[in-house]
Amino acid sequence: MFTEYSLWFLPLILAVSTGIAYLFYFFKKDKIFSNKKRYLLASLRFLSMSLLLFLLLSPVKIIEKKRVEKPTIIVCQDSSKSVVCSQDSNFYRQDYLKDLDKLCDNLEEKYNVVKLSFGSTTTAVDNFNKLDYSDFATNFSNIYEYIAENCPQENLSAIILATDGISTNGQSLLSFDYNLPCNVYSVAMGENQMQKDLRIASVQYNKMAFLGNEFPLQISVVADMAKGENATLTLQSEGRQSVLKQFIINENDFSFSLDTKVLASKVGVQKISLTLSYLDKEKNKVNNRKDIYVEVLDQRKKILLLAAAPHPDIAAFKQVIENNQNYQAEYFTAKDFNNKQKDLQLYDMCIVHNLPCDNASQKLVKSLLEQDLPVLFVVGQGVSASQFNALKLPVHISTLSSATNLVNAVPNASFSLFGISDESLKMLPSFPPLMSLVAKFEASVSCHILAYQRIGNVTTNYPLIAFSENNATKQGFILGENIWRWRLNNYLQNQTHSQADQIIMKSLQLLSDKSQRSHFRVESKEIYSQNEDVTIDCQLYNSNFELTNTPEAYITITSKGKNTKYTFAKTSNAYHLNAGKMPEGEYSFVASTSLAGKNYEQKGNFVVSAISVEESDLRAKHSDLFTLSAKTKGASVKPKQIASLEKLLENNQNIKPVIYVDIVNKKFISLWWYWLLIVLSLTSEWFLRKYWGKI
Repeated sequence: MFTEYSLWFLPLILAVSTGIAYLFYFFKKDKIFSNKKRYLLASLRFLSMSLLLFLLLSPVKIIEKKRVEKPTIIVCQDSSKSVVCSQDSNFYRQDYLKDLDKLCDNLEEKYNVVKLSFGSTTTAVDNFNKLDYSDFATNFSNIYEYIAENCPQENLSAIILATDGISTNGQSLLSFDYNLPCNVYSVAMGENQMQKDLRIASVQYNKMAFLGNEFPLQISVVADMAKGENATLTLQSEGRQSVLKQFIINENDFSFSLDTKVLASKVGVQKISLTLSYLDKEKNKVNNRKDIYVEVLDQRKKILLLAAAPHPDIAAFKQVIENNQNYQAEYFTAKDFNNKQKDLQLYDMCIVHNLPCDNASQKLVKSLLEQDLPVLFVVGQGVSASQFNALKLPVHISTLSSATNLVNAVPNASFSLFGISDESLKMLPSFPPLMSLVAKFEASVSCHILAYQRIGNVTTNYPLIAFSENNATKQGFILGENIWRWRLNNYLQNQTHSQADQIIMKSLQLLSDKSQRSHFRVESKEIYSQNEDVTIDCQLYNSNFELTNTPEAYITITSKGKNTKYTFAKTSNAYHLNAGKMPEGEYSFVASTSLAGKNYEQKGNFVVSAISVEESDLRAKHSDLFTLSAKTKGASVKPKQIASLEKLLENNQNIKPVIYVDIVNKKFISLWWYWLLIVLSLTSEWFLRKYWGKI
């Protein structure tokens, strides 16, 4: 057996070379040894032939490679707000982080150290000295998922978990399986003793209300260790303050719920502030106040449903509309609507199903278009193609047969009038086919196609779902009926209608939104939460109402007198901005661009609402940490004793390097030095024959 470090062949080559040089010198001086020359040449020939013939036996050199794998230590540090809401806040922000980084530096000499920061999510960090404890939630399940997916599992020996044990998102620390492949050493942070505290535990409310209506609030109040104290709960909204309740805390474990109503007094975002008076010597005063934001709408948008005859599609549209509290629907057959002579000005948009089908219904649809009412056409087998084309719409139908086709949807990747979730886009092609006319469908250049038709296995350029806007008049087209099957299939697959409903609802929102009739449009949410990215979209239309993003578009966001300017990123034919997470507060914005010498500007407002679950209950769950460490045969220390973890890890006999030995069989035919020996012997023989032949 030859190991990788066996260099026995080098002395051999050196000895052979030295011998050849000595014999060469000896035979040159002494002519009487000519027979010995032949012996030497024969010996060299024998050596080279032997080495060559030896290869026929397929000799193998065995190489042993040793690899030492250090033990892996994963250091997980809680970065949530609850950690620094205690009286040791300055210690945790300064000395503790220095000690933690020093511990990691010391451990890196003997261990493979992975550093993680966790809160609502888990991320890898280079060091902990810049940790700001700003996360709004703590999710322990994220830690184990991240470790399983991203951290080395070979020789995973220990996890150092530094946290207060408070879970505000997902499962608690003790709800996990303890079959971890390593020991858990916990650092028990935060305050474990119950403190005097009065807090607003929760507020239940509707996030939307309608102008002039009262919306309900359900407020839960909790007090700890405050028996005998007096307190007041007040509500402030739109500059008006009222006392909701004055009460005496009659026990140390005290709580109550209060129901009240607030008037939706203005359109937009209405801020409601709930405040509890402070107790004497109360340490945590952050949870005595809670601000909530309610979006107040002027009125529900009214959608008219017109159909040639009753159809399951009508029921599907009606269910989708009524599931959204911002919308309401009224249904009529075309004949009944004409008889009742309803005022079209009452409606924000209309869905016409299998119309026009005769002269009367064509006249009705024409009146809808003349009043600039947005219309969604659902074109099935009942539509008269000639009467439909007579309306001079952006979609033209040339019927080829009286039969029908079954057509599936193929999403258009460049569609950008509104966003649809990836899950909905993936499901769209798998929905049941719609029943469409056997016809040639032509869409004008003003049409934005959401989905094309696939007939059998052939994807066509015929639109299936399309939208158009010309001279500020919007139309939508679904060129097939039986869309109710999409909702049913969606429920069979996922036990929810949400993906199919999103496609329908987004279409209705686009058509019914009167604010979207300008050339420059900006879309943002009214309320963002503090832990989500602020995203804003905008579209720019040219004089033909075609999307373009040739010029740059800008937006200035203002809060508390500070202006921040951004440039929109360009998508395929629109604009998008991700401004990241923003602090709690009220914001205004001005978006602007210019096209063909004309300047466009849009203004708006939004609110970033605070997430205060981390401050609501600050009593650390140290007992959970002790239990976890005991179950995994680790240990628990206090933050000021964090340096002792190095000694604890050294004394753990289960934490040691692992030596891996890889054995590789390498054939002699692939060894360079073996071929060098053969070449050397052949070359020596050839050289000696040439040289002696001249003497």
